[in-house]
Amino acid sequence: MKPDFSSKIITILIIIFIYSSAAVSQDTARNSEPVNSDQTKSDLIKKEKMYFETDDLLNSSEIIMQHIRESFPVISEKDLSEIVNSKTVVPVITSDTLNQAASGEKFKVSFDVPENFLVDSTKILWELNIPEFKSRIYQLFNGKQIYIDTWPNVVGTINDKTYTGNFQAYKVRNWPFYKDPDPKKAHLSPTPPGKGNPLGLFVVHYDQNSLRYFHGTNKNNLLYSKMRNLSHGCVRNDNDNIQKMKEFLIKKVIKSEDLTGWLDSRKTLVYDFTEEDKFPVKIIYKTYEIDKDENGFYFTLFKDIYNYSSGRINETLNDPGLIYLTNKENLTAEYRNIIGNDISDDKLSIMTEYLLNKGVEYERYYIDQLKSILSIGF
Repeated sequence: MKPDFSSKIITILIIIFIYSSAAVSQDTARNSEPVNSDQTKSDLIKKEKMYFETDDLLNSSEIIMQHIRESFPVISEKDLSEIVNSKTVVPVITSDTLNQAASGEKFKVSFDVPENFLVDSTKILWELNIPEFKSRIYQLFNGKQIYIDTWPNVVGTINDKTYTGNFQAYKVRNWPFYKDPDPKKAHLSPTPPGKGNPLGLFVVHYDQNSLRYFHGTNKNNLLYSKMRNLSHGCVRNDNDNIQKMKEFLIKKVIKSEDLTGWLDSRKTLVYDFTEEDKFPVKIIYKTYEIDKDENGFYFTLFKDIYNYSSGRINETLNDPGLIYLTNKENLTAEYRNIIGNDISDDKLSIMTEYLLNKGVEYERYYIDQLKSILSIGF
């Protein structure tokens, strides 16, 4: 008879919880975060050693991944890979070698999990940069702000903007109906829930003034186009990501009521958060950044999609303090804040002038290459 792999995983996941060590490993995991975040610095996160016994060594990595995703659905692939790569395997030694041989060899599989992924409840910060078309998820843990992952987004058009501000998520909807906000389409009936619904399958409300919210989509391919200022003002997410967020909020954030019945539900459901359930949402408009990848630090410029450089900003719906536009002063300050004082003001001026005059939006300009091209090394 073919073994039931899924039932074996369920059994082993239960064992993981029983066998997880209360002692904290002496090792630490350095959490990755965007270098341009002035709120989050690299934190050393303690790790807890967990283990289980299995005779199915081939699938041990899959068991670990399923356990972690069940526990912390919004975990990034990078963090998940680091946990799996911490895996160690040793044979289980027993005195009854005859019985051991008869039943098959068993192994003890150990792995290290950063303690922030093991909490029963937590809060997050969901931060969107509008012209970058990306949002970042941070976990608020023990007074720290820990970077979790970056997601692509679709934002509003210049006529139906997404607005800046510091908000609180206050409501969620499952399998929503959709009513097109275009007055010319007011006569149309609402679109029923389902995969063809423009809101996708889950909605997180955050802006009560302009009625903007995070949601899924019926056009997932648009999340991976270059220019993504396409919505009526709401923030669209990849459907896999909004599903992860749904599971995460239900399992880790919403604690005033048990919503586990929503996890597999295809019913239209609405839940208004209590104060205990609310979490912060920050929407900024920043048309430049310094970040880092395996090739080093780089500048990126983003298009001023709402033409805010003209000075026409709706300060009733926007927080103007969260709008940062590309200019010489801001590029200089970003460099000094992220990179430091490795080059003189005159040389940095040459670099920023080059970016302002010749920089192409959404391209990466590696700082070491700029220094070489412009002959402005140390």
